Amino acid sequence: MGEIICNEIRQRIFDGQYASGDRINVDELARKLNISKTPVREALGRLESEGLVSFKPRMGWRVSSLSMEEFVDFLELQCALRYFISDSLGPFLDKIDFGLLHSINKKLPQLVAEHKYHELIHQNDLFHITIFSAHSNRLILRRLEEIDGIIRLQRVRFFEQERIRFPLLADNAFVQHQEIIKALESRDPERISRVSREHHESVLDAFKCMSREISEKSEKHVLS
Repeated sequence: MGEIICNEIRQRIFDGQYASGDRINVDELARKLNISKTPVREALGRLESEGLVSFKPRMGWRVSSLSMEEFVDFLELQCALRYFISDSLGPFLDKIDFGLLHSINKKLPQLVAEHKYHELIHQNDLFHITIFSAHSNRLILRRLEEIDGIIRLQRVRFFEQERIRFPLLADNAFVQHQEIIKALESRDPERISRVSREHHESVLDAFKCMSREISEKSEKHVLS
């Protein structure tokens, strides 16, 4: 039951029925779904852990919203943490499930073809978490997962808006993930660091470019 409600609310967010920053009225949503308010609140609590909604006392639940500047700031912090982990993975390589990495990566092209952008983002994050979770620094890993959740909705929105550019980015990620796996299997620290940084930098640059273009279009719209 709980997962069904989560999926329903999640789908309403990704369908655009709830836009970024919109307030979610628990009473109204419970009536629409013909259920009590308790499972709605529980579902929203689970979606908060995914970074899709947020709760503030006296203000209630809202769909997560970031300014472009905040989004880029979180992206840069995400990359900084990923760089650190990639550069210090050497002692923990035996803990990585390489079979799972191959399995996750094989799913990406089909998800792109089917335009399942939320699942695409989820599987992409799972790929990296499978690698990073081998590391011993739990504090950094928890912070990284928090950041992944905070920026997830914005990333999905970008994929939805850029039906040409971001499928190409996802295809590139599939190839780069294969190179990351090969680097990890080689156990060469310098190769692991170089290949990982190249991948994360290319993704960061692509999202930064998209953010600048959106900001520029917004400014032109205001001026006009």
